[in-house]
Amino acid sequence: MSITRKIANRMSQEASGSHSSWARPVVKIATAGVALGIALIIVSTAIVQGFQHEVKELVIGFSSHLQVTPNDPDNDGLVLDSKLLKEFSDLSGVRHVAPMHIRPGLLETSESLKGVTVKGIDFGISKTSFSSDTTMIWEALTSGELPHSENDILISKPLASKLELQSGDRIALYLVIKNEDVKPRQVKVCGIYETGLLEYDERFVFVNSSLLQDVANRGVQAVIYLDEDESAPRGGVFGLDTDGEKAKGVWSPRKPEYLEEKDAQFLWIVGDSTVSDTAVCTYSGGNWTAESGDGSEEMFAEGYEILIDDLEALNYVEEEVFHVLPYTLTIYNVKRQSPEIFSWLAMLDMNVVIIIGLMIMISIINMVSALLIVILERRPQVGLLKALGMNDATVIKLFVRYAARIIGGGFIAGNILGLGICLVQTKTGLLTLDPAAYYVSEVPILLDFTRLASIEIVAFATCIIAMLLPAWYSTRIQPSTALRIK
Repeated sequence: MSITRKIANRMSQEASGSHSSWARPVVKIATAGVALGIALIIVSTAIVQGFQHEVKELVIGFSSHLQVTPNDPDNDGLVLDSKLLKEFSDLSGVRHVAPMHIRPGLLETSESLKGVTVKGIDFGISKTSFSSDTTMIWEALTSGELPHSENDILISKPLASKLELQSGDRIALYLVIKNEDVKPRQVKVCGIYETGLLEYDERFVFVNSSLLQDVANRGVQAVIYLDEDESAPRGGVFGLDTDGEKAKGVWSPRKPEYLEEKDAQFLWIVGDSTVSDTAVCTYSGGNWTAESGDGSEEMFAEGYEILIDDLEALNYVEEEVFHVLPYTLTIYNVKRQSPEIFSWLAMLDMNVVIIIGLMIMISIINMVSALLIVILERRPQVGLLKALGMNDATVIKLFVRYAARIIGGGFIAGNILGLGICLVQTKTGLLTLDPAAYYVSEVPILLDFTRLASIEIVAFATCIIAMLLPAWYSTRIQPSTALRIK
């Protein structure tokens, strides 16, 4: 052990022991100041990061990280491609992929009218088998359930309050389709949610995706007509094919004809290989029966939603998705769709930087004052060490080591205090907020230990470097003066 470390250890023991020292209270105050500063840095960083994380997750929950839509704005949606959905889900960094169903709409009661954005929830029962991510909505659900039926609608608590609605009430929903065509539907409030993000809560309502697919009137439907004066059924078609032309049909295995003594079943298949529908007719016991197709509207959506593992990798994943996109599709990310919110959240980092800077400055001022007082108290000791041959550089090193021990003690106490406060808030939610003003109901906490470690390493190094100035003052002490007996 070097001589400077031994002396620094002895000085620390004397400062914390029963040794009479008028500098001891100053050292304790300096240590407490450093501890308080570090605790405030930890708490402020955790709160800001927690707030940013909560708001970002809410915005992403309403829209997703990436959205893939048709290039042509006049194109009313796209045909769902299971192969393309699988390619998206297999990309590195992609967590979840689902069809996107969204329409503008109006909610009408007997006394009010409210414009909303209607978003469909896909439960994976369609031919694509890719379901929507409902994590955010489940967590925000305050009463009722998700919309599992075409007649269900999930609205927010602010909307329910404005429209004077509650679970079980019926309401008129008007859905705006292409070319400003409006389709009315009577729906029942199946549940109420509240995220705290008022701007979105007042705008978004959720329905089952099958409702939006049905009212859009896309795809084809196969029907079979049975006329009394006809000897055999004839096929009919509703809707257009993917080229926008009247869809055609074909019988399989052949066109039905009048049969007398045996049973037979025929399929009437309409549309093309991308979008098709099938109706069935049966001849049995001298009678024809027919069952129309269910339609192929479930194969359509407004686009695709892509959720990723890490928001920081958004640009990378967006580029990966872009490489597998057909030329008819384009991609948008959530930051471009909500730039004002993400810009505002980024500005909060400046508040953290200011707090960190102020806390480090206060800690440095406290430590400079304490170290100068310690040096003044130990002038005779410094004079003796110099008289015994210790050079100025070693004396400076001695007091920097001593200051480092005080700062280190403050950092340890500050970490215990700061992390303790964060743990209590995480477990109890003791500190609450007004959701109307802050978007969250309680103070959020997110501890990024890597970031905290980086901040503390920089803060510790800055404080130690700053101690060189007061330690340099010890070089001005002359042995002849310091050891003089008064």
